[in-house]
Amino acid sequence: MSRHILLVDDEPQLLFSVREYLGRVGYDVTAVEGGTEALAAMMASPPDLIISDIMMEGMDGFEFQKRVQALTDAGIPFIFLTAKGDLRDRVNGLRGGADDYIVKPFEPEELEARVASLLSRVKRTREEGQRELESLRARIVAEISTQVRAPIVDLAAHLKLLLSERFGDDAETQARFLRRAVADADILDALVQNLSHIAAETIDEMPLHLEAIRVAPVVRSAAACAARQAASRGIDLLVACGGLLSARIDAGALGKALSGLLETAVALSPPGSAVRIAAVRAHDGGVEFTITDGGCDLSEWEADPSEPTDASAALDVARRVVRAHGGEFATRLQDRRHTTVIWVPGRVAKHIGRRS
Repeated sequence: MSRHILLVDDEPQLLFSVREYLGRVGYDVTAVEGGTEALAAMMASPPDLIISDIMMEGMDGFEFQKRVQALTDAGIPFIFLTAKGDLRDRVNGLRGGADDYIVKPFEPEELEARVASLLSRVKRTREEGQRELESLRARIVAEISTQVRAPIVDLAAHLKLLLSERFGDDAETQARFLRRAVADADILDALVQNLSHIAAETIDEMPLHLEAIRVAPVVRSAAACAARQAASRGIDLLVACGGLLSARIDAGALGKALSGLLETAVALSPPGSAVRIAAVRAHDGGVEFTITDGGCDLSEWEADPSEPTDASAALDVARRVVRAHGGEFATRLQDRRHTTVIWVPGRVAKHIGRRS
C-alpha cells in the first residue's frame, strides 16, 4: 500500500511538480494551497507524512505545524519545504517539532530521499514499540501460566480421588481432601484476580493509536453493532451526532467501548422502549458521548463485582478505555433511565473551517 503524503504550499506550480514527482515514485499525494484547507484534508484522511511551506497567506506554516502537533500529539512526521533558509527559521522549525527542514530551491531526488528516510525511521520506531508490547504480553502470560499449572494439577488429583470413592465412609479423610481442593480453588481464584489486575493495568498503560478523526463514523459503527439486537426486541435505536464533530481518539478502542455499552443498554431495556446514543462538543472543547437506556434499575448495570455480568464487563472495559484516553466516565439514573456519560479531550473541531 502506498504511503499517503499531505503537501501544503500556496505556489500552484510547485504543488503540481512535487505532487507529480512523488506520485511517480510511488506515493499517494494530497496537495492543498493553505493551512486551513490542509487541516480539513488531514481530518478527512490522516496522512503518513506532511510536507509544508512556511510563507503562506492566512495561516502560515509555523502555525499550521503547531496545530498539527496539538491535534495529533506529534503523531504525524512533518517536513518544512520553504524558501526561508535563515538559521533562525530552521532552528524555530525544528524546535517546534518538525522532523526535517528543506530549503528551496531543492532537488527532487533529495526530497524523495529525505521522505523515504523519515518514513523508514518512524516505521522502525513503531515496530520496536510494538515488539516491546508483545514481549510484555508474552512475559505476563508465561508467568501466570506457570503459577496456574500447579494448583490445577493438585485440584484435579484431589477431585479424582473423591470421585473414585476410595475412602468409603471415612468422612474425615474426605473432608481433608475437600479442604485441599477448596484451597487449590482459592489459589486459582487469586491468580485469576491478579491476572485481571495486570491486564487492566497493561491496557491502561498501553499506548493507544490516537488520530484526529470524525466522530460520527465511530458512533454509527457502535450503533450498527446493536441494531439487530434492538430490532429483535422492538427497541428504537436513536443516533445523534454532528457530521463535522471531530476528536483525537483511538477509533477501534473507543468504538468497542461504545458498542459494548450500547448493546448492554439494549439488552436491559424493556421491549418497545428507546435507546439513544449521542455525541456533542463539550463546553471545554472535548467530546461528550452519552448512552441512555429505555428504563431499567441502576443495580442491573452495577452488579456485584464478585459476580461479573455482561453489564459490569462492558462498564469495566469502557472505564479502562476512557482512562487510557485521559477522559472521564460517569453514570447517572433519572426517571428510571440510566445514562452513561463519557468525556474525552480534544479540540479538533475548533480549527476546522476557521480562517486565521
